[in-house]
Amino acid sequence: MKTIILFLLGCLSLLAGVTERPALVIILVIDGLRPDSITPAVMPELSRLKTTGVWYTNSHSVFPTVTRVNTATISTGTLPVQHGIASNSVYLPAVSPSVLSNGDYRNLLSLGSANGGRVVTPKTLHEYLRAASLRYVAVSSGSTGNALLLNPTAPYGNGQLINSGFEGGARVAFPDSLNTELLKRFGAVKGGEDGDAALLWSEKVLREYVLDTMRPQVVVDWMGRSDSAQHSYGVGSPEGLAALRLIDGQIGLLLRRLRELKLEDKTDIIVTCDHGFDYEPQADLLAPLRESGFADDVVIDNEGGSTLLHVKNHDAEKISRLVARFQASDTTNAVFVAAKRPASGTFGCTPGAVKGFLPGTFALDLAADCIPARGPDIIVTHRWNTDPNPFGAPGTQWVPGKAGQAAHNGHGGLNPFVTHSTLLAVGPDFAQGKVVDLPAGNQDIAPTVLTLAGVGVPANLDGRVLSEALRTPSKPLLKASSRRLRVSAGTFCSEVDTSFAGNRRYLKQARRCDATR
Repeated sequence: MKTIILFLLGCLSLLAGVTERPALVIILVIDGLRPDSITPAVMPELSRLKTTGVWYTNSHSVFPTVTRVNTATISTGTLPVQHGIASNSVYLPAVSPSVLSNGDYRNLLSLGSANGGRVVTPKTLHEYLRAASLRYVAVSSGSTGNALLLNPTAPYGNGQLINSGFEGGARVAFPDSLNTELLKRFGAVKGGEDGDAALLWSEKVLREYVLDTMRPQVVVDWMGRSDSAQHSYGVGSPEGLAALRLIDGQIGLLLRRLRELKLEDKTDIIVTCDHGFDYEPQADLLAPLRESGFADDVVIDNEGGSTLLHVKNHDAEKISRLVARFQASDTTNAVFVAAKRPASGTFGCTPGAVKGFLPGTFALDLAADCIPARGPDIIVTHRWNTDPNPFGAPGTQWVPGKAGQAAHNGHGGLNPFVTHSTLLAVGPDFAQGKVVDLPAGNQDIAPTVLTLAGVGVPANLDGRVLSEALRTPSKPLLKASSRRLRVSAGTFCSEVDTSFAGNRRYLKQARRCDATR
């Protein structure tokens, strides 16, 4: 009884910071938006929201810092150890001997088939809100896989999901009735699922149909154009800046539409991103895999600044040899493996573990990436520095490839240019003109939205309610802290920097250190 009373008191203290349930909560996810890209010259609408609402200076992307990992985290409030999306690929040995891109929603549906009908195991925002008789609508101009993870039950007849790229553009929404209506009113999209046309189509549907016809209580709007433009041309490039200006203009039109519908003063808006961006020269970083005996027993999943390795039968001896070879390379920053040595072809998780079973390694549990069913046996993060890209934006991350080949622009690693994410909140339930240094991250979006909607926050969520951002913060306020974790093996030394809000941990960066100190 005492436990129940304390739980209820905790819920009441959080809800005390909410004036009343808002008519609408909107989550704007701007794909790949580095916080330093928000300037009055490029994004005046977003800059205004940044100064009038609550701005987080210490917000974090979930590692690996790729889209679908963070999409699943935003929609579930859980980390990869729970939702099971380990990267931008999915490893399904029964379907393919190599990893498959989960940017294609059909590969995620294959995962759902192999996982008892669940693409992700935890419940999603849609499911929690539906149980409270509240409507949730997901709109995405990113990939179809990204869209699906915003509401993974929609193709199974449970919820509303809008994206212009399903089935090559022949489908733009789930369920069928919504698909038919949107095609009739707005037509199909020409020009690809993540280009300008897709963004403009999605935003028009949101403004002209979702808000006043569907009338949801919670909307997530994923704006994907900034990701594809910056991948192709880089942060600060004319093309990248044009994409940000286009998105900012659409945000302005959305705000105007809210005023027309008399929702401006009744809408809470949270703006976040899935990851930052860095400049990525290629180098021969995977030379350790060329050792005889590895080729047929290791499945490689390259995610830019990090590489995930699946070892056949979780062979502890091969894992040990691979790790030793990567540690001998001066391009390796950190290595993550299971906390306990795999045995009998399986490995398990050790919640709270920091060090891996091998010297000089961190535990997969530290990064919340211990996923025995289909997760990696090894994660290797590669070297980075603060050097600028050709347009002056700092952050260089080496990625696997051929030395001398054209550099990429991307993310996926464990450096501050991709882990430092955008987070701001504005609306009737949030403070005004407030800057918050307390660490936060994408896992905190779902519990905060549930609180704003008047729905209880389940105990299994990894995220926390961003109560310090509320107009009347709950007390006592959490304390911020940081910790540097260090491991070594012979001459190899590695550090991981972490931030804490109370007991909630967020990864910041990994780097090499001097083993003699």
